[in-house]
Formats: sequence, C-alpha cells, structure tokens
Amino acid sequence: MTPGLPDGVFKAAPGFSPTPMELRVILLAYLRPRPDSVVWDVGGGTGALALEIARLLPGGRVQALERDPEAIDLLERNRARLGIQNLEVFAGQAPADLAKLAPAPDRVVLEVGRPLGDVLRAVWDAMAPAGRLVISTTSLEGLVDATDHLGQLAANDVQVSQATVHRMVRRSNQTRLAAAEPLFVIAAERHP
Repeated sequence: MTPGLPDGVFKAAPGFSPTPMELRVILLAYLRPRPDSVVWDVGGGTGALALEIARLLPGGRVQALERDPEAIDLLERNRARLGIQNLEVFAGQAPADLAKLAPAPDRVVLEVGRPLGDVLRAVWDAMAPAGRLVISTTSLEGLVDATDHLGQLAANDVQVSQATVHRMVRRSNQTRLAAAEPLFVIAAERHP
C-alpha cells in the first residue's frame, strides 16, 4: 500500500477541501510514522491527512482533534466511506482538549493558522521521548512562530521546506499549470 489517495476519494463540502494529494505525501514523508505509531492530527480539518495516515498504519492508532462541527461531520463521513477503523475523531481544540487524546504520541501533525505558542508547548510536552512533530502552515508568520518556539524547546533535527504544487488545468483551448496554495513544512524531533 502506498500513500497518495486521489483527492476525489474524499467527499468535499462548500468551504472545505482536502489537503492536495501531493502535499499529503510530503507531510507523510516528514512525519515518518512507524507501523505501530500513535499519531495525533491536531487541527484535523476534513481529515484527508489523518485518513491517509490511518490507512497506511493498520497496526497504529490515529487521533484527530478538530473544533469545527462541519469538518468533523465530513471527516466522519469520509472515514466511514473508506472503512478506516483505526482513526478516532475528537471534537475540541488545542491546547484545552489535548487531554482527550491518547497520552505520549510518537508522531504529531499540527496545522498552524493562528499564534502557536501555548499549543506547540502543550503538544511538545505530551509527545513521547524521541517523538516527531510536523507542523504545516501557509503563512510566513506561522513559519517564524513555529521555528522560534522549536528553538526555545531545543528541538532536534529541525527541518523547514516549502512545498508548492502545480496542477494542469485546461481552460478553453489552453492548458496551464495552476498553483495550489504554498505550504511550509516544519519537522522536528524531541530529545530521546
């Protein structure tokens, strides 16, 4: 089984679209989950990434924390449609509701759309020793905020990259490449 489910596999809804397949694959590569990993997806959105991870880790456990009821509904519908059994979905937001999730995850995916300090510190403290964190953000502010906080936490092996996906689009008699929103990917590990 390989990563990279086509976007069309996931049901969409107005205002919600799955993380593009190419970006999911990049995030998975940085996450480096093990077959038995306990993975948190904090800010799970519509769950495309969480579902992709769970599908690849039948012996693992994936938990998504999401605050938007519509996104949760869409995530649950996609989970049921794909028959994914090892993904649990929790309503709530970080850091207040992290206690709902399994303790000591060894992998965490965190989407940054707002100031990060308290959330990142709470996630970092909850992670297992030698755990791996992958942060995604579309803003420069999110990138700076994440790298500053990881520096304060003395994170190991901090990696930063920007991923941009261009897809072919046909309009009238012309074919062009249209860019999806660029994504910054920040990965780091806790000390063992």
